[in-house]
Amino acid sequence: MVDNKDKTILEMLEENARTSFTDIAKKLEISEAAIRKRVKKLENEHIILGYKASVNYKKLGYSNKIIMGVDTTPELYFKVMNVLKDFSYVKNLTTSSGDHMIMFDVWVKNMKELNNIVEEVNSIQGVTNSCPSIIHEEF
Repeated sequence: MVDNKDKTILEMLEENARTSFTDIAKKLEISEAAIRKRVKKLENEHIILGYKASVNYKKLGYSNKIIMGVDTTPELYFKVMNVLKDFSYVKNLTTSSGDHMIMFDVWVKNMKELNNIVEEVNSIQGVTNSCPSIIHEEF
């Protein structure tokens, strides 16, 4: 069972996964050892699944972040997912019930690179549509 202290720990770690247990303990007014125990419990219960870095893609030489929506034929849906997960440029691969069946992020250096990615995705057996959306700004 997750209580309010656990929720505060989760919120603080979501905001900054590098927040020290000492800082969390100060905010919650409990010991650092108690924070360590709670975080370990949240990890063991698979509530905390991992820790990720938030990367500034522009500092790596990429000009745009793209959210790509992909639709497939129903019978090849899982095959398409397995092909996409092996592409090095695919980030945050997810399934969706919205406008598209599959969604993922891509970082590109220029529009030619984006066009090549769209062509590669569209050539996968079972893909019926792909729709790239260029992210202008993130908040």
